[in-house]
Amino acid sequence: MSSQGSAPVPVETRVKTEIRNPKSERNPKPESRKRQLIPEGWDAGVSSSNSHRRLLGSVFGFDAALLTLLLCFLSAPLHSADLDEASCLNLLRGEGTLQQKDAACARLKRIGTAHSVSALATLLGDEALSHSARFALESMPFPEAGKALVDALGRTTGLTREGIIYSLGNRRETNATVMLIKGLAETESGTAVAAANALGKLATPAAVRALQSALPGAHEPLHAALVDALLTAGNQLVTGGDRNRAAAIFTQLGLTETKEPVRLAAFAGVIRSVHEDTLNVLVLNAIASQDRPQQMAALQAVRILSAPGTTEALAELLSKVAAHVQVALAGVLVQRGDSAAAPAVAALLNRPELEVRLAAMAALGLLGDASHVPLLLAKCRAAGEPEQAGAREALLELRRGPVAAALIGQLASADWEIQSEVIRTLAGRAEKSCVPKLLDLARHGPDVPRKAALRALIGLADARHLAALTQLLVETKNPAMQADLQAILAGVCERSQSQAGFDVTPIVQGVASGDAETRIALLPVCSSIKDPRIQTALRAACEDSDARVKTAAQRALCATRDTGLLPEILTLAASAKENSASTLAIRGAIRLVSQEEGAALPLAQRIEVLKQLLSLASRVEEKRLILAGAANLPAPETLNLVLPLLEDASLQAEAAQAVMQIAGAIRDAHATLARAALQKVLAANPDAERRQAVELLLKQMEAAGDYLKAWQVAGPYQQAGKTYKDLFDLVFPPENPGARDVNWRILPAGTDAKRPGALDLLKFLGGEQRVAYARTRVYSGKEQPARLELGSDDGIKVWLNDNVVHANNTARALVMGADKVRVDLKQGWNTLLLKITQNNLGWEFCARLVKPDGTRLDDLTSDTSFPVEVNR
Repeated sequence: MSSQGSAPVPVETRVKTEIRNPKSERNPKPESRKRQLIPEGWDAGVSSSNSHRRLLGSVFGFDAALLTLLLCFLSAPLHSADLDEASCLNLLRGEGTLQQKDAACARLKRIGTAHSVSALATLLGDEALSHSARFALESMPFPEAGKALVDALGRTTGLTREGIIYSLGNRRETNATVMLIKGLAETESGTAVAAANALGKLATPAAVRALQSALPGAHEPLHAALVDALLTAGNQLVTGGDRNRAAAIFTQLGLTETKEPVRLAAFAGVIRSVHEDTLNVLVLNAIASQDRPQQMAALQAVRILSAPGTTEALAELLSKVAAHVQVALAGVLVQRGDSAAAPAVAALLNRPELEVRLAAMAALGLLGDASHVPLLLAKCRAAGEPEQAGAREALLELRRGPVAAALIGQLASADWEIQSEVIRTLAGRAEKSCVPKLLDLARHGPDVPRKAALRALIGLADARHLAALTQLLVETKNPAMQADLQAILAGVCERSQSQAGFDVTPIVQGVASGDAETRIALLPVCSSIKDPRIQTALRAACEDSDARVKTAAQRALCATRDTGLLPEILTLAASAKENSASTLAIRGAIRLVSQEEGAALPLAQRIEVLKQLLSLASRVEEKRLILAGAANLPAPETLNLVLPLLEDASLQAEAAQAVMQIAGAIRDAHATLARAALQKVLAANPDAERRQAVELLLKQMEAAGDYLKAWQVAGPYQQAGKTYKDLFDLVFPPENPGARDVNWRILPAGTDAKRPGALDLLKFLGGEQRVAYARTRVYSGKEQPARLELGSDDGIKVWLNDNVVHANNTARALVMGADKVRVDLKQGWNTLLLKITQNNLGWEFCARLVKPDGTRLDDLTSDTSFPVEVNR
């Protein structure tokens, strides 16, 4: 209920409404107003009471109060924020509506003095306004407010009285103690439950005695309410420093109650109540006991124990408690983070229960140190997969002491299984200090550890180890190991060549002056390096007199990632006498121009390479490779390169696929060309699946119509204090021909299949009360009239070839084709500039060019590649 004019609602309905709307403006505090009527402990706690459910069940019933609520909502709202105390009191005492009186109560809660109490007290018996009145009285720091609530107990009944009782409890109104104690004996369970709740909050000696006396023999829901109240009283006494009384309450509950949640809460209260000098003994004894609630509460309290020797005492318990307690205690010791517990935790690794061993491993990984490395390595050889995985994880977690040195020391073990586990761990820990040892092991170790060392070196070796890796590669005669080292070196070079100080001298020297075997071993590594010296070495090796060296160099050349060697690859493709070398060269050139490596090359150069390769290719397999590469370069020139191959029966399927891929990518900017190319695919009579795909693509293009979808955007532009309507006529840089200070960006294509021409500025630019500019170029094969159809959210101004052809300063949602403008296109490129304003909510536009009668203009092409000297 809002203080800004919501209607006052009877208690029954108000509770329901506020549960649905916890962000009520009536109460700016985090707690919901329902808490003033509903007992604490309803949402959480140890009680199994049904009294709260009974209360809400009756509250949610429909009755005549709902009609009152509806009538109140029809009243004019009262803005009470500006009312003073006198005005509020006049409303309460006069003929104000229920809505006005409710708002006045809410205002008095904030500004009311003791003078307001009597007027509010008269409303406590009013079923419709009682909640509003006690809402105000409950927090007033005046004894008169408490007395008013106490006095109202004798003249109210039912839910109204229960609400007042809860308010007395929230106020901690000790003057109501006697009446509240009498309330415990009420036959109406709701009243008794409310009285128990209030007495628990009072926590006075009399209140506690009454609660304890009523507990034996009490039935539900009162029994649960009494337990809740005693727990509340005990917690309140702990907070207030009266630990002895609190401990007595908690102890009695622990002795008399049988439900485990209650006993758990009671013993947790005992722990909070005892003094620090006895806390350790209490917690340790509880953990060692067979009492499950006490064990659970004690384990939760272990974290707060601070007496000297606590960790050692807890560790000593590990060997004396049951398995499930060992698991829990190991976790608690980890939370304490005291490494003194590590030896006792390590002893659990020999327990017969798997869950205990796994818990011990997890704890040892965080509490243990380098001395536990051998123990955990031995556990890595366990037959069971869970235990092996637990030991490996613990080894990765160890951080105390010289763990890396301890692991490296274990590499000298004669047990190859241990060596392999050590290598696995070192790699997982990214311990680069072990690389020299791994290199030695790769050179001299047994087969299994050697392979493990090579696998680890892939991630651990870096530029510092380049010379050592190169030397090892040159020395080895094992072909499999040689291939592994080549991969490791290539990976190091790829990761490191952009870093300062990266030096490929060892590889360059080996390729340039080593013997044939050395050069053959090192040449494959050259493919991953971009370096002028490597380029020179590769060119020379490709002319080597040794056929084996020459072949290795050609293979390395064809696999290179260096576009600077593209001319040499093309030369090899044109001059290779063997089909295999020619195919490798063609494949390498295609990769360089169509994939990530060639992204920096101009598109025209990349397409020219494909043309050259197509003229060189003599085998169907090679042409298919070229088609696959061309499909990755969507441009009109690539489409024209691919289309003739539709006529080759042996290439038709691949050519059709490439045409579809290219046409689909350029259809927005070059719709006419893409449509014509797809029609040619259909004319080539493709298989049923491909025909269906082409027809679907054409349908999508048809649905998109002639909307212009290739745009650049500049902005947003705004001015302080100016609305979208004001900004419409303000001149910003994009409107100035030849402006150089405009940042034009490509606008992403629309993604709404139902509105294929709609372009979203809000998603791209965001905000309100601003404008943006969009520009494109349209190529017309001839001078001709046209109709420009526009839609915008909100206003739009249009320039065609620097002349304003349309302006509509409005606020509206996007409607496709809402504005239609007669324009004349000149032969060649026509520049189109739009200014779109943004009020709020959506921000979109669309535009298309058609013939004056609305039919398609077939010879149009749109583009965003503006010449440098042209602004729009």
